[in-house]
Amino acid sequence: MKKKKITLMLIPHGISRPFRTTISPVLLGIFVFFWIISLSWAIYIIYHRVDYAQALKANKTLTEKTDFLAQTISQSRDYIEKVKAMETELRGMLQLKSKKDIIESSAGIGGPSIADHNIVKQLLEHDSSYMSREEIEGNIRELKKDSWQRITGFSEIKNYIDAQASLLLSTPCIWPCYGNITSSFGWRTHPLSRNLEFHEGLDIANEQGSHIRATADGRVVFADWQGGYGRLLIIDHGNGFSTHYCHCSKLLAKVGESVRRGQIIATMGETGRTTASHLHYEVWHNNKPVNPAGYLTKK
Repeated sequence: MKKKKITLMLIPHGISRPFRTTISPVLLGIFVFFWIISLSWAIYIIYHRVDYAQALKANKTLTEKTDFLAQTISQSRDYIEKVKAMETELRGMLQLKSKKDIIESSAGIGGPSIADHNIVKQLLEHDSSYMSREEIEGNIRELKKDSWQRITGFSEIKNYIDAQASLLLSTPCIWPCYGNITSSFGWRTHPLSRNLEFHEGLDIANEQGSHIRATADGRVVFADWQGGYGRLLIIDHGNGFSTHYCHCSKLLAKVGESVRRGQIIATMGETGRTTASHLHYEVWHNNKPVNPAGYLTKK
């Protein structure tokens, strides 16, 4: 095989005489071998070159995402700090706690440490690769914790405001009708029996048929005739408050009906034990009659 030769012939266009050469099989094998090695090496280089370019692109994208995440964490911390200050101020305004309690309360302070802030600061000022995955996860956990504390804190404030609003709506605070006060709350000589007895309400006199209004939001729990009270209407306002409207000529609200402050619920009359047309108005708190004068506006 070594003695045999292989003839290669190249016939170019436009030339009459072809190019001819003779080569041994061994030399041809060596040439083919090195050609295959060179081709493989070229493919390897090209493949890794493409892979390297993709890695650079992926690394750039990751860097941009890390920068954005770092900026978001920093902005979120600033936002939470402002919300903390707002919560503390609201607690102080609403007097939910003493100033000392507000300052020391875990619901009003806390959050990220100085080290956490330094991590974000260095990340933004230097290199995104500074923050490790553990540090990012730690910062996110702190943000979630702070956010939950703020939600809890504002939920407490909201519940307090809702309770105060409910108390305000359920507290009698307007005149039930127009007229003149003919008898006040306290001890008096009864105009009919002439006996000394305690007057549990306020008598307001006006013409028969004058409008009587609910003095606070509530629900009608009684609307019927009741002995010496005549036609009586009772409203339960919640929070321990109820109001009684006595001697009415007509009851306009029914038992179970929800009424609003200022709504007309009855008309004035002289039913029951009375000398003339007037409203006997009572305010009860925690099952005890209280002076209605303390729950009337000046007007």
